[in-house]
Amino acid sequence: MENIKICVSNDIVKKIFGSATVGKQYLTKIGIPATTAAKADVVWTKIVQFWDYDKHKTVIRELFRETPKYKNGKSADDAMQTLLTEWQTLQLGTVEWPFTQSGFDDFVQRINSEDETGIVKDEKVKAAAVKYRRIKEINTVRNDFIETLIFEKNENIVPTLGHRRGLDFFIDGISYDQKVARSVTNEFKKKYGNDWRTTAIAHPELVAEYLYTYQDEGRFGSNPRLLVVNLDEDISIPRIRDIINQTNLDKHIEITFTFQHKNTGAKTYKVPCFVILLYSEQ
Repeated sequence: MENIKICVSNDIVKKIFGSATVGKQYLTKIGIPATTAAKADVVWTKIVQFWDYDKHKTVIRELFRETPKYKNGKSADDAMQTLLTEWQTLQLGTVEWPFTQSGFDDFVQRINSEDETGIVKDEKVKAAAVKYRRIKEINTVRNDFIETLIFEKNENIVPTLGHRRGLDFFIDGISYDQKVARSVTNEFKKKYGNDWRTTAIAHPELVAEYLYTYQDEGRFGSNPRLLVVNLDEDISIPRIRDIINQTNLDKHIEITFTFQHKNTGAKTYKVPCFVILLYSEQ
């Protein structure tokens, strides 16, 4: 497991900075300017050559504060209020998903099977599509807000400056992928029955174990993750702020899970992770 407190590779710095343009900004800030014509590989090599985690992590954090993601996160209160007001104005009902990301086909088939006219069915699909687009927008605001709060929790968190799948933060030098889960999994709820919610709050490590164990094989990963898990559907921005402010992001938890691969069978993994449970006050 690569630790950027010790060293970095060209591939890692590419993931951190995202583009050669941002990499050049970083080099300029640490007093090693690169020519505007410098190719990306030259920029990555120069960053590796002059890498000093303790001296320069604050520079990366300063660059992150200049990104749209950070600025959007800082203005999330107003943005969320606007989106929720528009949701109510459009009379979209409860703020919840009309179908899953992979469930649109099933949703349309269900609508088609109803005893309604084609026009009525079209309107239902249109309404669901609008609801889906808007809840995606709401979630983007929430996720930017969460990422900003996480960034501000710990001076030893180094964010990536470009969107790279599988890598969002380095915490104490180790890379973590932020994953947002809508649920603790159906298997967790089945196992703990009516006590699933209180069990999840008391034992976040169990939630992490289930999320790793029952992840989709097409998106399988045994890499370190920062798991943000929704126990309730609609959680306010102030409530999210309170929860993350109370979350310990200095020490990870380590879990062991067994995944049943379709082709190779069961395999056991050990992985460090962080878990943030989002839930409404009862």
